[in-house]
Amino acid sequence: MEKKALTWTELRVGLVVIASLVILSITILYIGSTGGSPWAATYHVKALMSDVNGLKAGAPVRLGGVEKGTVTKVDFAPEGSGMVEVDMRLDRRVKSRITTQSTVTLGALGLLGEKAVDITPSSKGVPIEDGGLLAGVAEDPFKGLLSDASNSTTHLKKILSRMDAGEGTIGKALRDEELYTRMVDVSLRLQQVMNKLESPSGPLGRLVNDEAMSRQLANSVRGIDSIVTRIDEGKGNLGILSKDEELSQSLKSLTRSMNDIARQLQRGEGSAGKLLNDDALYKRIDGVSMRLDALVTKVEKGEGTAGRFVQDPALYENFNAAAKELRGLLSDVRKDPRKYLRVRLSVF
Repeated sequence: MEKKALTWTELRVGLVVIASLVILSITILYIGSTGGSPWAATYHVKALMSDVNGLKAGAPVRLGGVEKGTVTKVDFAPEGSGMVEVDMRLDRRVKSRITTQSTVTLGALGLLGEKAVDITPSSKGVPIEDGGLLAGVAEDPFKGLLSDASNSTTHLKKILSRMDAGEGTIGKALRDEELYTRMVDVSLRLQQVMNKLESPSGPLGRLVNDEAMSRQLANSVRGIDSIVTRIDEGKGNLGILSKDEELSQSLKSLTRSMNDIARQLQRGEGSAGKLLNDDALYKRIDGVSMRLDALVTKVEKGEGTAGRFVQDPALYENFNAAAKELRGLLSDVRKDPRKYLRVRLSVF
């Protein structure tokens, strides 16, 4: 029987198939390993739980949140205690982190995903040996996940029932026609405001859409910014006031002096303070002012000498003529005093 020769093409195909199988095997071993190399050294630990809540072999084991092993077996404990025994294969490099103080709890890869085992690392206690037993928590925190979701659904149904019955703000908005009408009215007004904003004819619309007004506002803002910058640099009167410590102290001193004066006035010290607080002085001044007012009234009415002098034109003319004659007499006396001054000497 003639043997068929193996061609190079067939040999290459066979080598590729073998390499693919090797790579696939390595990948399967890596996926099923503890998260590291499939040939890494491992060791086994066990945990007893009252309820594993659907935990299966192949579930990941996390140490402090880092995946470091897998679950190899889940079954009832042989002692007949009703507990469930969970066998785990872990990376030997984390052996020192798993001690008698570590605890085992059930975790989840997602809200409703498959389960995982979480081990709390601890630096205290004695490290667990190969095949040792870890302490499991009495209650599974994820066991009531679906029941909590059911409770949430029930609560949501109650809320929807209240809304459907017209209770609460949302329920009233759904059932109360008056409230619905007001909400519609508010929405229409808001729509009108938005229309005004979009329309360039109104002031708000111009403010939003008019580029010239926008530039003017920008210029105004820049002007204000320049003023603030000048003040901050100490330029101008306001800048000097904000930067000059001596002037600031002078203003503070002046303010304190004014406060002292105000306190003195309030206490009734000094003439002004007495005028503000002394009723007797106020009454005397008020009496004097009333008398002056009465005197001025009499003068205006022509009563008395002063009043007649102010109001009587004849008296004024007579007084003016007498003054003129007196001035003429004094003038003649200055010119010829002998005419008016005669001295007689007689000897007895």
